[in-house]
Amino acid sequence: MSVDEKIRNAIQVARKFLEQYNSPVIFKSAVLNDCICEIVMDVGLAHEKIVQVKINIVTGTIIEYTQ
Repeated sequence: MSVDEKIRNAIQVARKFLEQYNSPVIFKSAVLNDCICEIVMDVGLAHEKIVQVKINIVTGTIIEYTQ
């Protein structure tokens, strides 16, 4: 699996996780540092509310979630 595919998979993991608790979920950015993908999403309904999810792209697990 290429790095781009791993990043896309990490974004989908973050989106599915956030959609459990928020609507809508809008992708803002993704940055890869070693094997950790830091994904920024907007989960605000009326106003922007930024959250960050860190995902290990090797295992596909969520490492950290911050608001």
